[in-house]
Amino acid sequence: AESLVKFQQDMGETMGELGLAFVKLTKFESEEAEFESQRVRAADMRNVATAAVKASRLYRELNTQTIKHL
Repeated sequence: AESLVKFQQDMGETMGELGLAFVKLTKFESEEAEFESQRVRAADMRNVATAAVKASRLYRELNTQTIKHL
């Protein structure tokens, strides 16, 4: 049970860090974009960043529920 909780915690943290890294990269890409294709790529990366942050939150909630039910 401890290993499951640890895994969920690590996964949540990793997804959160990935999301924040993509947010920073997206900001840079948006500011430096010269071509439409770069803006489209930045928008796609923003979607990935949002999904990663949401996944991180879901893992944290899952971890809370797992601990609660053990």
